[in-house]
Parts: sequence; structure tokens; C-alpha cells
Amino acid sequence: MDKAFDAVLQSEVDAAVIAKSSYCFLGERFRYQCLCCGEEVYLAAADSSERSPHFRHRKGNNDTECEQYLGQLDTVEHLILLRRHKQGHIEFYFNRDRMTFEICASFTEEELQAYEKENNRLIVSSKYCTDPFLSIPLSKEVFVPGRKSYFTITEFSTQYIVSFDSGINSCTYQDVMRDMKKINIFRVRTQDEHCRHQTSSLLYTNTEYIGISEYEETMQELSTLEYITSEELFSFVTENRVFYGLKFSVQQAEFSVRYFFQKHDYQIETSESFSILWPPIYVRNSRSICTGDTVYVHSSFELIPHGNINVDDVFAREINRDVLKLHVEDEIIIHEKNIDICIQKERELGMETVLEEPVAIYSDRYTIPDQYDYFLFDQNGCTRLNPGSNVYLSESDRIVGYKNGHIKAYVYACSKEKMDTGQLINDIVKYHPQSEIFEPDDFMDVTTDEIVLAYLENCYRSGRINTVVKQYIKEGLL
Repeated sequence: MDKAFDAVLQSEVDAAVIAKSSYCFLGERFRYQCLCCGEEVYLAAADSSERSPHFRHRKGNNDTECEQYLGQLDTVEHLILLRRHKQGHIEFYFNRDRMTFEICASFTEEELQAYEKENNRLIVSSKYCTDPFLSIPLSKEVFVPGRKSYFTITEFSTQYIVSFDSGINSCTYQDVMRDMKKINIFRVRTQDEHCRHQTSSLLYTNTEYIGISEYEETMQELSTLEYITSEELFSFVTENRVFYGLKFSVQQAEFSVRYFFQKHDYQIETSESFSILWPPIYVRNSRSICTGDTVYVHSSFELIPHGNINVDDVFAREINRDVLKLHVEDEIIIHEKNIDICIQKERELGMETVLEEPVAIYSDRYTIPDQYDYFLFDQNGCTRLNPGSNVYLSESDRIVGYKNGHIKAYVYACSKEKMDTGQLINDIVKYHPQSEIFEPDDFMDVTTDEIVLAYLENCYRSGRINTVVKQYIKEGLL
């Protein structure tokens, strides 16, 4: 078949176009899917002089059996939308701060609304017909629409079974963890502590990775290789197993380096480069956010429409040999070798999501639990806190616990006056739950203490305020 669905670019792609891109021979697993049946397909005859490039089913299914694909363009468009809607939204990570493995899920606002309406749950288990070790309500109180949420994996398995509808239907993610003597590769991300599981067999030079194995000798061999830059070997315990890890990067694809990674089913490629020249951008949820319609970029490789970029050629224009001009209408996805970038136009964030109000805790000495991501705010600034550490709080200190972008807990030092204020706010919220839209201008002239200011800060974030608490603050009772 000539066309397939690209799970990376999230669009229909043509085999002849894909054959022109530099990664066409790399055989990326699970990237291309049949537009009709959804099975995995691969690019065939990319370098043939006798046949034109085409997609074939990896499991041997003949494409002529997919009758819906042949000559029914409307059906193809419908199936593209269906495939995009059913995209798994699941990834696996290693948390280098907590030394744990994680499963990551993300959903659109429409998907969360549909799941919430049906009271569905995200269920994860390590084997079929066993009790799940993770069961999470699919709601906006747990997930932020369009943002990745991370959950700790507590059971070891080489595969995981995931369901989005409380176990009615499920899908299996294979080869998440490998044989104990094999190395598992996670790519380091500079913006946070979550390192993404390397699903491709390709590794790139001058790119930071973390290698993990249950076999210490494997990691020691990696650390002694020439042209490998690495940090000190470390060990950790999670999922009732001992693992050994090493943060490293490949400086040169020399023979001994290539031989080592071939033993572990990986290949080494030279990195490409891509950079945004103008305008200044910021990163949100692994996406590069721009404020305008146009960005100027430098790329070491050719941008091929619907080959390594998900837009038509009218959206990408070459200014000169080194600079290209991209028109950003919605989002641009670029995928080429080690380049995996999404450029998105800034949108105004809605305030319709009502977040669960965080709990207030009062303690002069607080032991950090392994529940949320905790940060200490004191006179020295902001400090990330590790689980199990003990923190002594003064009256001006504050600990904030986050979960997937939500503020879940505040921890304050014990103080009679502050304790009474916090308890009063909690009692009002508990017994008078009615709320209204938060208007910051209503509190411009209000003078109050830190507890109330912290509450107002949370209201500013969520866009809602308890009606009775607002009245108490306005009347000077808080």
C-alpha cells in the first residue's frame, strides 16, 4: 500500500516521501500503522530499482484484505481521525531523582471529559488476569488536560497491560524492561528529572542517556569503553530488585562502542542538529511554545513535508542555505534521527477547570513522604526535598507538595494564630463548599497574614474561591 498512518507525526504519510528521508532504513517499530486495520506496517523497497516504495504488514497480512483502504478516500480520512483518537498516550520513564520507574499518561480535555462521564479509570497491571497495581480515576482532579502525568511503577515486568476503560479493553506494551543481562536505555531530558524509555534501537552521539541493568558487570563494561563519557556508576532498589545505572554519552561511534551496543541490540548514529533562531520560545510540557505565527530555524538536515515534518511545503520556506522560515498554524512536529521537537503556537489557557483544594498541614518538624513532589520555600529560595528527609520549619518557611502540576499540600510551622486561621478556612471549605470565580482586583487593598495569602495564591491558580471565605476576608474576619 502507498499510504499509512504515522503515529509520530499523527498524520497520513506517503511511502515515496518517507523513502526520501534519512531515517527510512532504520525500521522504527510501531511508528507506521495500516490505515484500515491498524496493524503495524513497515516501509519496503525503499532502495529498490525495480519496485516503488510501499508499506507492508509486518505480521504478513496482505494489504488487499484491507478492502476499506482501496479507493475509499472518505473512509481513509475517517480512519485517520479514529487512529489519532485511539492513540495510547502512554510512555515509560525513569525518575533520576527518586530512582524509580514510571508510567506516563496524557489526555486531551475532550478525552478526559468523556472518561469522566463514564467514571472510567486508568488501570495498569503486570500480567493478564491479575489485580492491577495502579488504578487511577480519569478526571481533571488527577490529570491536567494536554499535560503529562507520572505514576510510580511498583511491580517489575517486561510488559505492562494498560486499560483506559476500567479493564473492559486493554492494550499491551512489550519490552518495557529487558533481560537482566541486557541494558535498558533512557534518554535524559534537561527540563526535568523524567528520562524517557528508548523504544527505538538507535542511539546518537553527543546525547545524554542513562543505562540501567540488573547485571553490574554490564554497566562496568560500558563505563570503561573509550569514547564514552560517563558519570559514576550508581545502584538503587525499586520494585524489590537491585538495579545498576550509569549516565553516559557517546562521543564517537568507534568499533568497540558499536560492538558493545550491538550485543544489546542497539545501533549508534551521528546526531543531527536543529535550533530555533527567532523568536524566543519557552518550553511547556516538552513542547516549544512560540507567541507568533512565524519561527526562523536552523537545521542540519532537509525538511521533507510529511516525511520528517507534519506540514505541507507551503508552511516551510528556505530563506538561505542555513535558515528556514516556518509558519505555525497549530503545531509543527519534526522527527529526524535524534531530533524530536514539537513547535506549538501559544494559546490562552482556560480557567474552567476547578482543582481540588490542597490540604494544610502544621508541623515544626516534617518528614517528607513519598507521595508528592515537595519543595521548601524559605529565606534561601526554593529547594527540592527528597523523600525521607526531615525538615525543621520556622514561621516564615513553607513546604508545598505537587502532583502532576497540581498543588496538593501546604506544610507550615506550628503557630497558634496560624493554626486557628488554617483550621477556620478548612472548616469553611468543608461545610460551605459553594464557590465563585476568583477576581484578583477584589483583594488589592486587603491586608492579611501568610495563611490567607497562601489560600488566595491557590485561588488565583485554580480560578475559583470559596464564597464564604471571600466574605470573611473582605470583612476582616480572616
